[in-house]
Amino acid sequence: MVDFDILRQDLRGLDGDLYLCHLFAPSEHRDRLLTLYRLYADIARVPFDVSEPMLGAIRLQWWRDLIAATDKTASGAPVGEAMQIYDFPPEMLLPLVDAREPALNRTAGEGADPSLEAEAAIAGPALIRAACYALDVTSPADELVQKAGKGFEWLRLAGSDTERHLSQMPQIGELLKNACRLFNALPRTERKSILPVFLAVGLARRHAAAFPRQKSLFAYQLSLLKMAFTGRL
Repeated sequence: MVDFDILRQDLRGLDGDLYLCHLFAPSEHRDRLLTLYRLYADIARVPFDVSEPMLGAIRLQWWRDLIAATDKTASGAPVGEAMQIYDFPPEMLLPLVDAREPALNRTAGEGADPSLEAEAAIAGPALIRAACYALDVTSPADELVQKAGKGFEWLRLAGSDTERHLSQMPQIGELLKNACRLFNALPRTERKSILPVFLAVGLARRHAAAFPRQKSLFAYQLSLLKMAFTGRL
């Protein structure tokens, strides 16, 4: 039996924003979204956790094998057991893994790295689509998915080395602003159904607007509550 409280605490430590956002999902879909976000957070950190590209490649292959496995409980990992319950189509999750492969060979250097944008354009929209699937709702128009996913992911990647990627922040901020504009233009019933997914995008826009100033966690929690209660980003 899966202990989802363990996965919840894991996600809280790995990704505070996604942890807070998943709590707003309807109770019948909350653990399914938790499973996806826990998987995403672990995969996303692989390039930053390994000392050599080969070690990262091994870890990414472990995820590919787990996603493709018929019996995911054989992995012995709590997230694998949860994935057995809340099965996602492998083709939906594999882009989350494949997008990280080029990052294993990313080298430190001066100036912004264009590979971040390419990585974000794959991983971000894939996460949005999978999260909509987790909530059992239809993904919105592709333009919104692309802008929201790419902006969300690009901000996170650039934020890992803020000094180096400072020049990219205006582009990211504009992308997220346009994504939120598209979201807010949707009919209220559609916004309501996909809101738990897009709350993370709204928080990303606020991160981008505040950058490089740091805001307190409490301030972001208030922003999250406002978005959740008004149904607008």
